[in-house]
Amino acid sequence: MSVTDARPNLILVSIDSLRADHCGFLGADSDLTPTMDRLASEGVAFRNAIATGPQTFSSMPAVFTGRHRPQTTLQSNTEIPHWQRRLVSIRSHFDRYGSLPERLQQLGYETAGFSPNPWMSANAGADRGFDHFADRSGSASDRRSHWLTDRVPARIRDRKSFEIGLDLLTSQSFFAKWEDYYGDLRATVRDLSEPYFLWVFLMDTHFPFITGRSHREEQSLVGMYASMLRSEGALRGDVDALADDATASAQRSYRDTVRAVDAFLERLLADTAGDDPALFVHADHGESFGEHGSYGHHHRQVFEENVHVPYLVHNAGAVGEVEAPTSLATIHDAVLETAREGRFESAETAAEAVFTASECGRNQAVRSDRFKYIRSRNEELLFDLERDPEETANLADERPELRREYERRLDEFVEHHEEVDRLAQAATNVAPVSGL
Repeated sequence: MSVTDARPNLILVSIDSLRADHCGFLGADSDLTPTMDRLASEGVAFRNAIATGPQTFSSMPAVFTGRHRPQTTLQSNTEIPHWQRRLVSIRSHFDRYGSLPERLQQLGYETAGFSPNPWMSANAGADRGFDHFADRSGSASDRRSHWLTDRVPARIRDRKSFEIGLDLLTSQSFFAKWEDYYGDLRATVRDLSEPYFLWVFLMDTHFPFITGRSHREEQSLVGMYASMLRSEGALRGDVDALADDATASAQRSYRDTVRAVDAFLERLLADTAGDDPALFVHADHGESFGEHGSYGHHHRQVFEENVHVPYLVHNAGAVGEVEAPTSLATIHDAVLETAREGRFESAETAAEAVFTASECGRNQAVRSDRFKYIRSRNEELLFDLERDPEETANLADERPELRREYERRLDEFVEHHEEVDRLAQAATNVAPVSGL
């Protein structure tokens, strides 16, 4: 390692909406992720990594804190929009537990973060602990300060379509492509003191699946934008179905964006090779394309296409595969362990079963290496993932004893997380006494 005190440089790459079954090292039959596959073969590959939730705001806060966000309803103040209440909830979660970059700062790391995602932006409190934070989430202040904003009538400026168009023009938020800010990222890394921690959140694989010419192998430029327009409603959770050809077109665009994020990893590794960083790569959740009647991830489902994700660790002193279920909430401790010990012990992250849930607990699941139990407000589902990986045959009535066993496990997970959160909330409510 290039760091004199043996503390390694650390890089965490979070990829939005990348499904596990599109990665070669997890069984994909297409060559979309050659760089990721090589890293997995040289490091630790987690074959059953599970997101703590099917959306960024139910997954990434756990990556940064090691704790699930509470399975309680958002505060009921209806005077502010729901999305603002969600931001308040995420900030409160960081207030309660602190965050990964803060911990690393305390260990002497210089920290830098790049995020285009609104749910992991400065507004969400995700900038805390970063010495350098590049927020490309398309904040309201950024849009107001853009020269085009003052040149259009208010009736147009206030429309959602104008906001989306401005994000497209400026490569912000869901339209951010890594090439658009890579120069700034590389310059920032060159100026960091060692040991450093770099976090990059890639949005390329998030809808609308827009990518540059060099990555488009299956979709044309016209086809890419046409697919975006045809599938926008479904992939944003507004409608229930797409025509088969529209789904196939969206999948072609999606696969090209997977190529794009793999190219990012190849470029980043080449540019930081002299720093010898330990690298952690994961997706925050997956994406559905008609499985179980759903598209995108706004529907809050917890089927495998939305919660089974890639996760690997490279150049951290360990090599192998982990078959046991692994929660993304373990990334927080894995990075800290690598910072403190100079190496990563993969066996400590595996579990007999892991818990995942959508925001407010609408859909909850417990997953072992073979079985998965899902509880929603209307039904209970039990799947044998070994025999039925696509989760089509519900065994809840056929295997009542097994269903009750997994229901008990799920209740234990929920009770544990609620108790931990109550204790953390009580601790934050105790104000320090001056002079003591």
